[in-house]
Amino acid sequence: MKKIVLLAASAVMLTFTACNSCGGNNRQPALVFESETDSLYMVNDSTIGDLQTFVFEGLMPTDEGFVANTLLTVQTIDLNEDGTYTINTSYTDGNGKQNAMYDSGETIVLIGMPNDSTAIIYELVSYGNTPKTQLMMNSDSSFTKLNSKMQAASKNPDHILKQKKQ
Repeated sequence: MKKIVLLAASAVMLTFTACNSCGGNNRQPALVFESETDSLYMVNDSTIGDLQTFVFEGLMPTDEGFVANTLLTVQTIDLNEDGTYTINTSYTDGNGKQNAMYDSGETIVLIGMPNDSTAIIYELVSYGNTPKTQLMMNSDSSFTKLNSKMQAASKNPDHILKQKKQ
């Protein structure tokens, strides 16, 4: 295995030498060698760069003032990068009528909000005409829905979407 790592390092050095001898800047870039275990992990991790699916479920307040059972699925390369989403909600309104909604669109990950410059905000931008939904990521990778003033839409600690273990 060490031969493979040395062979790869030699190939990288040859490439840099060939590129720099073609003209322009004669500075040699510094090569950084990773440990053998890091290299093995990088070579053997087949999910690097692949589309990942993250699923969250829980209770979330609706814009109509009800609390809905919610299933949010986010597809992205990394949870902190833009991607796509689907969301399914179901709730019973004040008249006892069952309501179910489905929506999909793009996720835009934003960093910072008025009271917290480090907050990670997910903005769900619908492909349809549904208004944007903003969710704040909590430290445990759960989500809390935000209102238009960038505050938690509900003060109830049970109204969060928790990541399902896959």
